[in-house]
Amino acid sequence: MPTEFLDRFEVPELLRLPAWADPQVVRSASTVAIVVSLIALVLAIRIIRRLLLRAVVVVVLAALSIGLWEQRANLADCAVDCSCAVFGQPLVVPAELNPNCTAA
Repeated sequence: MPTEFLDRFEVPELLRLPAWADPQVVRSASTVAIVVSLIALVLAIRIIRRLLLRAVVVVVLAALSIGLWEQRANLADCAVDCSCAVFGQPLVVPAELNPNCTAA
C-alpha cells in the first residue's frame, strides 16, 4: 500500500503520548503487536467455525497487522527530521536520537 494514500488522511491528536514513548520504544512495541496479531490470526482461523465471522475477524486482524507494519516502517527514519507520529499521534524524539530535536 503506497504511503501517499495514507498520507492524505489526517487523524486528529486524541491524546498526548507519555514521555517514554519515543520512536524506538514504539517501534519495538509495534513489532510485538504485529507478532501478537499474527498469532491471534492463526488462532482465530483454527477456533472460529462460522465462515462469515471468521472472514471478518481475519480481515480485521490482517488490516491491523498491515497498519502496524506501515507505522513501524515510518518510524525507522522519522527521528532524522523530528516528525515522528504513530497513527497521527505525535512522538517526541529524544535528544540521544537527534540532538537537533527539541522536546515540546
